[in-house]
Amino acid sequence: MKKLLLIVVSVLLLTLGLGFSANTAIAEGEDTSIQNVLLDNEKVKVVENVRHPGYLAKMHSHKTYIAYFFGPCKLKFTFPDGKTKVKEIPAGKLVWSDGTTHEVEVLGNTDLHTLHIEFKE
Repeated sequence: MKKLLLIVVSVLLLTLGLGFSANTAIAEGEDTSIQNVLLDNEKVKVVENVRHPGYLAKMHSHKTYIAYFFGPCKLKFTFPDGKTKVKEIPAGKLVWSDGTTHEVEVLGNTDLHTLHIEFKE
């Protein structure tokens, strides 16, 4: 477990050090979202995501994961039972989840920029 944690922290620090930035000027109807797979093996998948305001990720499921938010964002979560929850997430927030099924919409005027680390075991 310590080795896995070391890998996760190393990937996080590497991504932070790269100073990734995204262009937020979008032509109408154009999806310029970014999903960059940084690591994918039998134990973990690490993905950097940039989603622009208005982006809607259809209903999907996650196994256990950690998500780091690079910047502040406002998100609307819709769950399989139809319930919704709007969350304003601050920059630097680190989230642990035992897994979930949801739809996610980026609200407000800032991008969703995350490092998403999903465990496969």
